[in-house]
Amino acid sequence: MFNWQDFLGDLSGYKLKYERCSTNFAECSSNLKDIGSKLIEAENTIRQLELLVPRPAPPKIDHIVEKSDAWVEAQLRAMNLNIIRLRLDDTFKITNRKNWVNIVVPYDLTDKLPYIKSIFDCEDFTFLFKVNTHLDFGLNQMAVILDYKGGHAYGLVLLDESEHMIQEIQTDGLYLWTKRIKDFYPLEGAIALI
Repeated sequence: MFNWQDFLGDLSGYKLKYERCSTNFAECSSNLKDIGSKLIEAENTIRQLELLVPRPAPPKIDHIVEKSDAWVEAQLRAMNLNIIRLRLDDTFKITNRKNWVNIVVPYDLTDKLPYIKSIFDCEDFTFLFKVNTHLDFGLNQMAVILDYKGGHAYGLVLLDESEHMIQEIQTDGLYLWTKRIKDFYPLEGAIALI
């Protein structure tokens, strides 16, 4: 004959085991989330620490010319884009395209920093690159472009012996300003800090 009391006793034992397993599973899930967030924190810390490794002194640039404020003004005016200039300097130290592409851009580590929407985004990358370029090489030839029409900030590198370039600081991308993607880098009516 079947004993219901034994069966119910077995069921209550299974119920207790199930409850213990459910509690352990919930605790493991919570711990897994904590471990995931701590892993992301650790990765960000490692990225920041990699930037603290002492870099060698910046390479020497063999070609630097001095240009006047009037030269910069004329370059921006010649682009026929109604760029609004906010003047930062009177005298400009400028290198050539070869040095900019092969020395200045690769030496700077700004593009290695993490993008954080609305906190450390395009204009922050662009300002930081401009400052680093001035500190490392003494060059102030890049305008910070605040392009409200394109909803973006980027660099405009003025060059004396070749066509000026748009620089996407977050990726180190360089484009001739005349061959830029006009939807993304309209420049028309943009604000240039230089």
